[in-house]
Amino acid sequence: MKSRENRLYVTRRRLALSLGALSIVVLVAGCSDPAQEKEYEVPKALCGVEVPADVLDPLLPAGEKVSERSKTASGVKRCYVSVDEKVALSTSIEWYEADTPVAEIAEKTIGADPDDKVTTDKRYSYSGKGGAGLIRCDDSSTIDKDVDGDLYTTVRVGGDDSADSAAVLKAIEAYTTAAPAAGECEVDL
Repeated sequence: MKSRENRLYVTRRRLALSLGALSIVVLVAGCSDPAQEKEYEVPKALCGVEVPADVLDPLLPAGEKVSERSKTASGVKRCYVSVDEKVALSTSIEWYEADTPVAEIAEKTIGADPDDKVTTDKRYSYSGKGGAGLIRCDDSSTIDKDVDGDLYTTVRVGGDDSADSAAVLKAIEAYTTAAPAAGECEVDL
């Protein structure tokens, strides 16, 4: 009889310990901070260059407030998108020597690895950190004849975070494609 009572006691004790452990896990999970959400509206443009909000959304972190600022100097136009006053995404439009490989632009401007992905048409280089793209200006008459170069864009994911590389590619493609319509093919950046 003692053996049966002993087994019953051991079984009850294991059940009590398991329920106690489960209760602690549930209690800790319930008391932890809920997952932060985006309390701001995702921008539909980056400093005047239209990019769909659904393309930018995966690259921006949760937070309360979004803001942007632009800076133009020495032929480079930069755009900084901040979430809660911390730069979350930055872009640039700048001139480089003609026929510079896009992977080299990404390496120089965003510290990308030279082995990052490059599209088959060699127009875009990208990774989870950011990417670069070659702008195609439809009207070459808007480009000063003294300029011997190509216009490139970059998108960099802020901080130490990385994003999904496919999301970065969508963003750099959208930004690069929209840049000429925003007047970015002008020499005076």
